[in-house]
Amino acid sequence: MNKNNHYIKNIINEMTLDQKVGALLTLGFSGTLVRPHIYDYVTKYHCGGLRLTPHARTFGNYVDPKSGKTVVHVADDKGYKKGIGAPYATASEYKQTLDELQALGMNRPLGIPLHFSYDQEGGTSADFNFGGVNLFTKPMGIRATGDSKLAYEVAKAVSKQSRAVGFNWIHSPVLDVNVEPKNPEIYTRAYSDVAEEVAEYSEQSCIGFKEGGLIATGKHFPGRGDSAVDAHFEMPVINVDKETMLKRELLPYKVLIEKGVLPSIMIAHSIFPAIDDEHIATVSKKVITGLLREELGFEGVITTDSMTMGAIAVRYGVANACAMSLEAGADLVLMKAENSLVDETYNTIKRFVEEGRITQEELDRKVYRVLNTKYEYGLFHQGNITDQKPEEVIADEKMVFLSKLVARKSVLVAKDEKGMLPLDKKEKILVVEQINKTPNNMSWHPGILFKNCIKYNHNVSYLETAYTFDEQDKENIKIKIKDFDKVIITNFFIRGKLANSDFVDEIIKENPQKVVVVSNTPYELSIPARAEAVIVTFATTPHNIEVVAGTLFGTMTPEGQWPITHQI
Repeated sequence: MNKNNHYIKNIINEMTLDQKVGALLTLGFSGTLVRPHIYDYVTKYHCGGLRLTPHARTFGNYVDPKSGKTVVHVADDKGYKKGIGAPYATASEYKQTLDELQALGMNRPLGIPLHFSYDQEGGTSADFNFGGVNLFTKPMGIRATGDSKLAYEVAKAVSKQSRAVGFNWIHSPVLDVNVEPKNPEIYTRAYSDVAEEVAEYSEQSCIGFKEGGLIATGKHFPGRGDSAVDAHFEMPVINVDKETMLKRELLPYKVLIEKGVLPSIMIAHSIFPAIDDEHIATVSKKVITGLLREELGFEGVITTDSMTMGAIAVRYGVANACAMSLEAGADLVLMKAENSLVDETYNTIKRFVEEGRITQEELDRKVYRVLNTKYEYGLFHQGNITDQKPEEVIADEKMVFLSKLVARKSVLVAKDEKGMLPLDKKEKILVVEQINKTPNNMSWHPGILFKNCIKYNHNVSYLETAYTFDEQDKENIKIKIKDFDKVIITNFFIRGKLANSDFVDEIIKENPQKVVVVSNTPYELSIPARAEAVIVTFATTPHNIEVVAGTLFGTMTPEGQWPITHQI
């Protein structure tokens, strides 16, 4: 990081306290339409940037999937009712929205550009999933290709498509080493359960993001891989001694920091007793300043994870936690709730500065790191707005080919103990398919596996279910399965949803040598114990599902390699 950027220093000298506080805020923008409060975030609160969630019309509560109870109530209070999605936008239409917001930001008195951050880890973790964008597999699927250079190519492709729309700050790569097979939050979001492999693949991703013009963010520091708890709903305690952490959890960070390819790091909402047995890492000076800044020597931007997640919000309160994180050494706070918490957070941080808990010198250093990073990535040059047409970038033949190539090289057959694969193209086959998170357009929609299977066998029938089976789904499956020679059943797992593995296991027990499971993880999370035939897709995105269907009927040979040391 350039520590002597006089252009940025001069801007900081002109900034008011209000503007400096705002510069450290990443606030939420759900949906595709700009409502009045978003304009306020930019002009009244001087926010540094917006966290974009185009597919969700409003920001929702955190509801524990096990108990069904609302852990943190952070629902939008701006007048929208539930039950309808965000207006569908083409890539160009959404670009126009972001361009207008960026112009608003740069027309502020000091011309400070907005950063637009988002998740695009792979698979269903894709905030940019509309407009026919080429989508790629989860990080563990990238590792399953066995070629870290593809991590570079994918990151560069993601960057090209995203920058054409206006996204500029990506919350990737995931640097967690997923050593806990039952981890409900990280699982295939990690590249591997081997630290050296995580370092290798994430380094290539960082290089690709850099070349593509996206600000990369390694997460979740110091490491969320050794946990069977989801921080969205409860507090993970990572009981790992420091020596192990240095060799495993911290290794990817050490490598990427030393090579200077990581401009930003996100802190985990977890307690690490080996470092600080009292505070969550997000508000721990021992973790942020002591370990990350001083011991590992990181000089880039440190951001929090979403400050409305259950682990942090319940313990400290959202606004107070945001201020505490800055006091502990963070530079950016991610506060996505579009409600009264914005004003409360803004004023709490301001009070911390006025009371000296965050000194003026510390405040200026934080603002410098954030603004200098934007400067280095060209955001001060007309907001980095391009005149590219997103649809032309998306339609690039090389981009489409890469998406198909990575899909074929990541999908794998995990089990075929009874030789059920490939399926007979004349048998009566039932596809039981969960309604999955998609943009619900012609590129990616519910029933996409069925659509691909019927190309090969016209005797295929379709049964749609909720992501987590309800009682009606279970009854329908038990009744219908009797009428078919074979059953293809998706058993996908995603954080925040209950798994269906126990029920699918029961179905297999009652119908031996009849059920093929399509899983999106290589773990027991989505592979039932009795499963005899299993295809692991790693992502439920269009090209991966194409390969799954081709594999089911013997027209494609998947090339994925088992990506972890853990065996099912």
